[in-house]
Amino acid sequence: MSKSAVRTQPRQARDRLRAERESADRRSRRVRQTALSAAVVATVTTVVAVAVVVQSGAAEDDRPVVVPSGATGDDDLVIPGGPADAPATLTVYEDPRCPGCARFERALHTTINRLQDEGRLRVEYHVLSFVDRIVPGRGSKYAANALAAAQDAGKFRDFHDVLFASQPSSENDDSFGDEQVLLALGKKVDGMDMEKFTAAVRNGTHDTWVNKVQQAFDRQTAVQATPAVLFKGKDLLKDPGHPLTPERLTRLVEAETVS
Repeated sequence: MSKSAVRTQPRQARDRLRAERESADRRSRRVRQTALSAAVVATVTTVVAVAVVVQSGAAEDDRPVVVPSGATGDDDLVIPGGPADAPATLTVYEDPRCPGCARFERALHTTINRLQDEGRLRVEYHVLSFVDRIVPGRGSKYAANALAAAQDAGKFRDFHDVLFASQPSSENDDSFGDEQVLLALGKKVDGMDMEKFTAAVRNGTHDTWVNKVQQAFDRQTAVQATPAVLFKGKDLLKDPGHPLTPERLTRLVEAETVS
């Protein structure tokens, strides 16, 4: 055996030992990371489960469901706008605390109102309240109840436009959870019966209906976020190649009118 071979054998042994140790270290790190990930998932699952239990406990309301005047659809969960025989129908899912919904309304409500007034568009609103679950507060539910109260007064559209125009810039600001804020917005609507509107807002007259609308939304799977604006079964906001502008909406509705 040569001297070089004698020197090489210990070096090879050391290299194998180092490689084995590094491999063992990597396996150990993977085990620790897996255990940590499992712990995180377990913690998150527990937190979510607790949140669901708390939310469902907080949502208990055994009062009868008071449907707003003129509500339609399955179980009367939809608030309609525009003529029933309009050639085109827009189905809108909104939450009063959803900033994206406010942006949509600020950009399109004038066009939507015009198309309704022209008799060419019917709008069916699903008024949701799930943001209260994500960002703790009461503004979604309180504002949804106020929208239902405005519907009773024949002022849904006017109050709806005022409400979304006045929405805070962030859902973290739960100003709609203050009944006085909602009542002040109601006063901005010409012809609002403030006595009845005030009573409905303060008493939560339509709270159980609001809960029922949200429960129906929770059971379906077709729409997963707000705003959702469905036209002939397709969400117009999920087509990045064709942004939903006043001009595009007008063209779509006009196409239904002539056909």
